[in-house]
Amino acid sequence: MARLFPSLDIDTDPAIKTLFNSSKVIQLEINEKAFIPGASCNHYLLLIKGHLRVQILTDSGRQVVLYHVNPGDDCVLTTSCLFAGNRYPAEGITESRVTAVVIPANIFHKAIEQSLAFRQFVFSTFSKRLTDVITRIELSYSTSVEKQLAQKLLTFEDSDHIINMTHQQLACEIGSVREVVSRQLKKFENKGWIKMSRGRIEVSNPQMLSHHIIS
Repeated sequence: MARLFPSLDIDTDPAIKTLFNSSKVIQLEINEKAFIPGASCNHYLLLIKGHLRVQILTDSGRQVVLYHVNPGDDCVLTTSCLFAGNRYPAEGITESRVTAVVIPANIFHKAIEQSLAFRQFVFSTFSKRLTDVITRIELSYSTSVEKQLAQKLLTFEDSDHIINMTHQQLACEIGSVREVVSRQLKKFENKGWIKMSRGRIEVSNPQMLSHHIIS
């Protein structure tokens, strides 16, 4: 815990002590919904292990990924809903098995009032996550689909240059549709930059993908 949230490892801060004494650790399985649109926001969330995807469903039925929550992160949407007293406007879905700390809303608000360290942590992480979301939106409007897709392929590849994602999942990541993504992936494959199989993409030439992003 202290390694992921070093600024909250303060033994002399009674509000932070109360915060963690009142919290509980939960575990969610892969593809489980952490929250859904319209649900009340009753807890502050800190991720310890695993990965969470936050997405919305547009009026046209398209899924659009807003951001990912990784170990050491809080959830900007949860924080926003706690501040405003709003219900969730989007859904959070686990991408792996998740371990998280959940803190009751009343304890969260009390710690915000009483602890400078916690207040600074919440607002600094909120600002960073919000900036990330805005940057993501800007990229979706200012960058071509092919460059966005090339960037995502490089972001999601593992140490063996493998991406275990479907075309639909990649489309959600960049706010596009599966047909467009499939056509672009085929172009990348024809150029020898990637190799595709069902639910799996191998990045065979990451240098060309990287060059394509900045060209």
